[in-house]
Amino acid sequence: MNDTVPPLQYFFRNRRILRAILIDDQPWFLLHDFTRLIGYPHTERLINRLDSDQTCEASLRLHSNSEPAEHSLISESGAYAALIYYNHPENGTLRCWINHTVVPLLRSAGDSGLQSPRQLQLNWGRQALKVLDWRGELWVNFHEVPYLAGEAGRRMGEGWRQLVRRLRGGE
Repeated sequence: MNDTVPPLQYFFRNRRILRAILIDDQPWFLLHDFTRLIGYPHTERLINRLDSDQTCEASLRLHSNSEPAEHSLISESGAYAALIYYNHPENGTLRCWINHTVVPLLRSAGDSGLQSPRQLQLNWGRQALKVLDWRGELWVNFHEVPYLAGEAGRRMGEGWRQLVRRLRGGE
């Protein structure tokens, strides 16, 4: 792994935090956060069950005013393996969340090319919105517009769907 470690990214699911980082273009998760998220408190047992390339130690600064300290990390493949080893009904949706939200956002944040679009997640309160950052402009999925407009937008939700169909040439 590189000596220079990028800053941690923060993700929230069911009021629990999952801190993640992109090292050498590979997603890594704080093992402590991941085991809390899956409800498995035995981090040492998990480390022993995984292959040596699926876990590592890294010196990370968890808070901006804290000193760097050694923390255990679990790789993306290690996270998926742990979800299989410790089968729980919630793990299927957790895998989808990691696969479709966390990993793309991590990779987009690590992309330094200004010409390629990047996925971002805007967080406020307990809500999150996925947007696309392209050439300095934020783009929102058209289906999210009624939710952004608040209660009036939710009431207009069906009208938005009809408008989308017309724009696509479906009506």
